[in-house]
Amino acid sequence: MRMQQVSSHNIELPIHLYAKTIARCLIVAVICLTLAGVLSAYFLLTEFSFPASKWFYDLFSLDEELNIPAWYSAFSLLFCSGLLKTITAIKTEDRYFSQWKILYFIFLYLSFDEAFSFHEILIIPSVREWLHLNPIFYQTWVIPGAILLVFFAFKYLKFWLHLPHKTRYLFLIAAVVYVSGTLGMEMVGGLLREDFGRLSLITLIGIVVEEFLEMAGIVIFIYALLAYLSSLRTNLQLKIYISEN
Repeated sequence: MRMQQVSSHNIELPIHLYAKTIARCLIVAVICLTLAGVLSAYFLLTEFSFPASKWFYDLFSLDEELNIPAWYSAFSLLFCSGLLKTITAIKTEDRYFSQWKILYFIFLYLSFDEAFSFHEILIIPSVREWLHLNPIFYQTWVIPGAILLVFFAFKYLKFWLHLPHKTRYLFLIAAVVYVSGTLGMEMVGGLLREDFGRLSLITLIGIVVEEFLEMAGIVIFIYALLAYLSSLRTNLQLKIYISEN
């Protein structure tokens, strides 16, 4: 009996990632989500005067969780984590290997936090009232967040200075834009809620600005990571094995 021979073939499917093209697509997505967020805020102000306005608000509000903008931010942070993991795999012999690896885990956590809002656990109204905190600390999580940010900046200063000039510059811009949204506008938002109320026009504008800065900062960081990877001149091979069992 002749036995059937199974031939093995290596098939190459080259995938080219263009940093600028990806960044442009993400910028368009951010602009569209921001405009949808503005429209959802308008529906909130008008008390959902249109039949489908409440549905639209739940789907695109920038101040709600588990909707399209939140999932977009979560997946974009996860993409950052994947890029950092790739750099970590390349930098195994680098003196700053551990810093790249920690960054990978940080963005992995940020992705899950964006999706499931773990930081909300640190919002404790009783602590805010007991300590008579300033309204800028309305969201009490910003206090440990600011402390961790200062600690992170101190620990990563040498790592940042070691980066190529372009990457260092882009990392700084991304960090400033992102932190301005996550911490800066979150603290400003506390003041606006205290003075004008949650459903005021100026408070909703602050929320839109906050979320736009967060999403824009992530786009800049993604572009910075892709550009840095391209500068390494390293070919990455992804092998997929499929078996019947």
